[in-house]
Amino acid sequence: MNSKLAAGTVVLMMLLSGCSGGTDAEGFVQLPGEVTWNGEPVQDGMIIFRGSDPSERNVAAPITDGKFVVKIQPGKKTVEVTAMREVPGKFGVGPSGEQVPLTEAYIPAKYNSESELTTEIVVPGTDTLQFSLQEM
Repeated sequence: MNSKLAAGTVVLMMLLSGCSGGTDAEGFVQLPGEVTWNGEPVQDGMIIFRGSDPSERNVAAPITDGKFVVKIQPGKKTVEVTAMREVPGKFGVGPSGEQVPLTEAYIPAKYNSESELTTEIVVPGTDTLQFSLQEM
């Protein structure tokens, strides 16, 4: 009886942990990641992974305080990062006539609409994703 309980506990732990480094039944793996802009965490943004094979699903995840978690298929990916920030001292008019801060997209096109950023997800092998974006 104790051996059945122990075996069941191991199976449950593997299911809860995502089978520790392997892909799920659909071929996806869940990975954490970080994104910085000029050395600072991207506070509020979005990261998109586009596969090189058209049959692969594109996936996206929100970035909060520089961190994200994405469920993704292994392989080579083009990475797109977008983020908005308030423009200090600039305001517009909201839908009810109130004053609202203006925002701007500050990540250059080379990291999103014309992305040159790539990564390769290898399973097992890739444990985290790290993107250090620079202005130049």
